[in-house]
Amino acid sequence: MYIIKNAFKSIARNKARNILIGVIVLVIATASCVALSIRQAAETAKEDTLDSLTITAQISYDRSKAMSNMQASGQGGKGNFDISSLAGTTLSLEDYLNYAEAENEGDSYYYTITASLNANDDLLPYGSTTSEDESTTTQPYTGLDQGTSTMRGSGNKFSFMVQGDFSITGYSSYDAMISLFGEDGTYSISDGQMFDEESSDLVCVISDELAMYNELLVGDTITLVNPNNEDETYSLTISGIYTNSASSEGNQTFAMSDPANNIYMSYNALNSIITSSKAIENAETNDSVNETSTALTSQLNFTYTFANSDNYYNFAEKIYDYGLSTDYIVSSTDLSAYENSLTPLNTLSTMAGWFFLIVLAIGGIILVVFNIFNLRERKYEIGVLTAIGMKKHKVATQFITELFAVTLIAIVIGTSIGSAISVPVTNSLLANQIESAEASFNAINENFGFSKDTNVNVGSNKMPGSRPGTTSISYIDSISSATNLTVVLQLIAVGILLTIISGLAALISIMRYEPLKILSSRS
Repeated sequence: MYIIKNAFKSIARNKARNILIGVIVLVIATASCVALSIRQAAETAKEDTLDSLTITAQISYDRSKAMSNMQASGQGGKGNFDISSLAGTTLSLEDYLNYAEAENEGDSYYYTITASLNANDDLLPYGSTTSEDESTTTQPYTGLDQGTSTMRGSGNKFSFMVQGDFSITGYSSYDAMISLFGEDGTYSISDGQMFDEESSDLVCVISDELAMYNELLVGDTITLVNPNNEDETYSLTISGIYTNSASSEGNQTFAMSDPANNIYMSYNALNSIITSSKAIENAETNDSVNETSTALTSQLNFTYTFANSDNYYNFAEKIYDYGLSTDYIVSSTDLSAYENSLTPLNTLSTMAGWFFLIVLAIGGIILVVFNIFNLRERKYEIGVLTAIGMKKHKVATQFITELFAVTLIAIVIGTSIGSAISVPVTNSLLANQIESAEASFNAINENFGFSKDTNVNVGSNKMPGSRPGTTSISYIDSISSATNLTVVLQLIAVGILLTIISGLAALISIMRYEPLKILSSRS
């Protein structure tokens, strides 16, 4: 108690000296508070974003591995590629359902099937003037896009992707349509009602643009034609008309690329069309050796959903125990987008960490040097205290107590200032980091010949099967809070550390001093 009293009396007697120490510590505390708050805000933002993230995953064929194997076996040269080597690489619905057994409780899945059909003479795709304006385009399709399955047949028999007038998508459940018709979606039913997700009836919903273009109403029937076989037609009843708030004018290369020409129905309904087409297919032989089929080509897209990231990583590891070949990989575009969105925040967090260490090191050095000069001025005081019988370790304890008291007060003030400015400072620095990242991406895109308005993410860690021009990054651009109890405790630890480091100079010096020599030299 005596030591504490003397320490506070000494602080009161030497205001100028202790104010100077306090200012030094205040600057260190404020800078440290901002730096630590940035790092803490980054961690909090990561956790909050990840907790709110809906994690989905797809199984895709590892084309990089396949190409490597082909090159190793000498099949990578010009003219040596055999497309039949890719047959059988697609997965069936039964395969996907089997792998779903690897999911944990609370996880789920959904799937869609997509086909392309033409319009008959009474129906015009949106954006065309006559039915003859639209020509179908036939292209060989390997079916190796991420999470999809389209190639069918065996041996030398292949189905070909045909670009028809309309893109028809069948959904297994309403959950599969949440990205379109959900809270964050741009689609909404403006007339009629949505089809029954479990029904096999040939009912569908069409866009309001297509309905207006062809003067169609709810309850009307439209007829679609197999692009491979004009004699094969299917009649669909319109159960609802949807509005797409993000729909653009029909400036697409093909009619089916225009969102207005998207037709939606249940998976069971579209699958029944695909099954019927297979039953009546008429195999033909083209000019090449390979045999083609007139049956409708479908594309299966199966998506797994996870309650959290741990379940996803567990699934990605366990799925191979359920028979999945190592030629396939499990990937999540959501987690990839999440990691990309953290790039500016992670960069800022790293910079804040280095800034904190530099401030701490420089501040510690300044305090040590200042205390060394301070002790020389107080040499006589040390000699008097030790001469009247005060133990050296108690004198050192008093000096350290003085320093700790001043440091603690400065840290409290510095923490208050730092917490007040940490959020605006962090958001300002984060905005600069985002601007820098976007400038870098724009520069790369321009080098590739893309315009600034094109959502291209060249050079990022994209998923297999993705292409330029289809990805945009939504960065975390702001934080709402930064300083919390963790930061306060860390700052207290910083204060204790600074006190110990600078107090060691006092301790070493006091232990070296001899009171009689100090007093005699003073006289």
